[in-house]
Formats: sequence, C-alpha cells, structure tokens
Amino acid sequence: MGFWNREGVSPSGTLFSWDELSRISRKGALLSALKEKGQLYSPEDLELMLNRYAKKLENVPKDYGDSLLYYARIQIVDGYHRMMTDELSEIRGAVPLASSWKKFTADAKAAASKGTPGDRLRSLKYLIAAYTVYIREEPVHPVGMPFPGGFSVELYDGEYYCPVRAVWNDIDDAFCKFCPAIQSRERDLLLSKSERDIVTKKEKLNNYFYNFKG
Repeated sequence: MGFWNREGVSPSGTLFSWDELSRISRKGALLSALKEKGQLYSPEDLELMLNRYAKKLENVPKDYGDSLLYYARIQIVDGYHRMMTDELSEIRGAVPLASSWKKFTADAKAAASKGTPGDRLRSLKYLIAAYTVYIREEPVHPVGMPFPGGFSVELYDGEYYCPVRAVWNDIDDAFCKFCPAIQSRERDLLLSKSERDIVTKKEKLNNYFYNFKG
C-alpha cells in the first residue's frame, strides 16, 4: 500500500509537533493531517506496538489475554488502516471538532515528549485514537473489547456503552475522558439483550406518550 513509510526513518524521537495539530478545527483538515503524519510510520511500527502490548499480558490468564490481543489488533492495525484510507464528504469534512480536541492534543504532546525511544510510538497511538474518537466518533476500545468482570464495550440502540467509563475517567494516560462512550447502566450489566429490548421499548413508548400525547 502506498501510504507506508519505507524510508527507514529513525525509530527514536518525535516525528511531528502536536501543537500544529492542536490548531485544526474541522474534521476534514484533521483527517488530512492524520494521514500525513501516519505516513511516517511502517508496518513494523504497528507490530512493535502489538508486541509491547502482548508483553504486558504475560501474567494475564491466556484466554483473556488472547481476547485482549485480538481486540488490540483491531484497535491498532485496523484503526491505522481505516485512518489512512478513509474519506469524508465535503459536508462531513466541515464539521467542527469536539471541544475536547485541544486537551487531547496537549495530552498527546506530553505523552510523546518524555525523551525516551517510546515517544514515537506513543505519538502513533494518539494519532490512531484521534482518528477513532474525533473523526469516527467511536470508542478507542473496539466494540466487544472485554474488561474484568465479563463485561465489554458495546453498541446498543445507537449508543456506545463502556463498563469502565466512569472508573477510568480520571486516569491521566487513559483516553476515557475523550471517549464518546457512556458508562454502562446497571441494567445493561444485569439484563439479557431481550430483556433490555423490552425495557427500552417501554421507555420509548412512555416518552412518546408523555411528550407528544400529553
């Protein structure tokens, strides 16, 4: 594919300035910038990210670790490919970015300015997350990503839900504070899908009669 970097860029050091990206205010301009910065990376960079993630899972039960690694590949590799091949219509490209964008870029700059060899890959992680959250308006963790307790990120009735959204919101190096997902409700964790469908249908009917039928 033509967007890969095959020039042998040094793997150390930050490749670009997040200050530059912080000044972008529209989705179209951001997607173009993300693609430009994404070209600085190679397939080996993505595999290195996955290998480092896998290293962190060495003490995790194998079945759970394998599941996490599967979704991490969706998050990292598939996320990168979507970022590099996506196109926005003129109307979508003119949509303003969410107000949290400047805070996101400030966090990205801090994460990629630690003066270590990991700065470069941390910038890549933030690039992919920027695409997922601010262009696609999706959670950084893919739908189906499992968390301790047996619950996972899900898309239900047009809304993204995450079982740890509230718990992880204040963790500095987590993306949760920028994530469009909302905290899973107690009933989401206790009821089956069919039971939730019944409850949701009743709520919609009650809302209709209350707001439109007096």
